[in-house]
This record gives sequence, structure tokens and C-alpha cells, in this order.
Amino acid sequence: MIQFKEFFNSRKIIFFDGAAGTNLLEKSSGLPFPDLLNFYDTNLVGSLHKAYFSAGCDIVETNSFNSNPLVFENFGITESAYACAKKAAETAKKAVEKFSTPERPRFVAGSAGPVFNRNGSLQQDEALLFEAYYAQISALLEGGADLLIFETVQDIIQLNSALEAAKKINEDIPVIVSLSGKNGKTHTGTPFEMFAETLSKYDISALGLNCEDLATIAEDLEIIKKTSDSPLIVMPNLGLPEKISGKFVYKTAPEEFAEKMSEIIVKYEPKIVGGCCGTTPEHIKALSEKITLGKH
Repeated sequence: MIQFKEFFNSRKIIFFDGAAGTNLLEKSSGLPFPDLLNFYDTNLVGSLHKAYFSAGCDIVETNSFNSNPLVFENFGITESAYACAKKAAETAKKAVEKFSTPERPRFVAGSAGPVFNRNGSLQQDEALLFEAYYAQISALLEGGADLLIFETVQDIIQLNSALEAAKKINEDIPVIVSLSGKNGKTHTGTPFEMFAETLSKYDISALGLNCEDLATIAEDLEIIKKTSDSPLIVMPNLGLPEKISGKFVYKTAPEEFAEKMSEIIVKYEPKIVGGCCGTTPEHIKALSEKITLGKH
């Protein structure tokens, strides 16, 4: 079977999936975060992966954004983090095995998000971060992840710790880095340019943005493009949801998402496209069909 790096180099554009958290949130009521559905409803998580592959994705992310020992420690379940991350990768891998063919290989990206303390501040202890990311990454790779994505990145100390842990485990594992913020800075105030400078010493597969509003992300893509030579990844969210009949609803339709994303693709030529909060398999299907059929 073709390896990810060969696949990556052979494709002009690669489709990631859309949101996991916002799609699983309703089903995870009573749980601290959707990751724990890896234990309680594996079929639901697997069904979402399969829906994204059916929609035209090349790669799905593991349901492991929070599956880090330091995050789990905030809820008194530290010892479950490794098993949760591993189970997330195993579940995604089963979907890959169902859909992957020699002509159309599919892959699993092991997802790791930022680490916040119980008081809402970012964890800054490098030794603790390295150890925690080492455990999370080890679990993801043991479960079958083909590559890693550090997403919604806020902090250089955390990113360095994650990258060093990945390098220590397997220096050949492909790594994607996706920042999150607005107006040229992450939500904690670190300029995007500083991340590009830090990443210059690492061999990463792509750098870009996720979880920024589709309506504003273009301005920040300009900054990323100017400060980094890495291939670009773009995974916007659908803005803020509206509360309708007691439920939070994202109102951007799949066709509108596909249209706006196609404009971004024409202008910025990203290597990887997908979606974040609010996006569904229907949004990714509309985008995949629009781009594949060359209607942009």
C-alpha cells in the first residue's frame, strides 16, 4: 500500500475531514469531552469517520484532541488518556481499512490539541508537556495513525514540546501544524510569524490554520503564506452558532462553504483543505465535489 509521504507528494490537493467535536457533542452529554466516546460509543465515532470518507475525504483525524494525560488529569482520569488516544486511532484505522484501495488510499491523522490547566491557563512546564505529548503520540501511533496533526495551536512552548516528543518517538513520522487565532496572532497573543520561525528547524509536512471563521481566515492565510514555505493547510469553522429550539446550529450551508472555500483555494493554493467547528460530512462532500469536478 502507498505510504502517506508518497501520496502527499503525488496529489495537488488533499481532503481532510470536518469537525468531530461539534458533531459528537450532543452524544457526549455528561462527559467532559467527546474523546471519551472512544470508550462509550465506538460505533458512533466510527460512523462519523466512515461518513467523512464517503463524503470524499482522503484523511480523517482521530477523536483524540483532548486525549492527553495533562488534560485528563484535570478531570481525575489521567490513567485513561493513553487508552483513549490509542482507541481513537484504532477506530479511525478500521474506517480506513474499509474504504482504502490501491487506487484511492486513505489515512489516519493522529490529532493532538493544546493543553490547558484546570484554571484555564496554558500549561507551560516543558518537562511535563514533553512527557504528556510523548504518551499521547505513542498511543496514537500504536493505534495505527499514519501521521500527526497538532491543531488549534496556541503556544510555542507547547508546540516545541509536542514536536520534540514526536521526533524522539519517530523522526520520520509526518507532522502537520495548524494554528488558531485571528488578526495575525493566536488567541493567546503570539504572532503567527514567531511560529513560522520556530518551525523552520523542523521538517513539517504543512502549516496553516484551523478553527478560524470562514469569513475572516483569508487575511491570516496571507500572513502564513508570506512567512512560511511549507505547504498550506486550511480548515475554517462556520462562525458562531445560533441557539435554535435549545440547540446550537451553524447556519452556513454546505454549498456556501464549498463556494467560499473554492475562492480560497484559487487564491492561496493550499495543499490540504477541510473544516473545523460546525462542518459536517455534507460540507466536505460539497467541497470535494466542487473541487474534483473543477467547478471553482
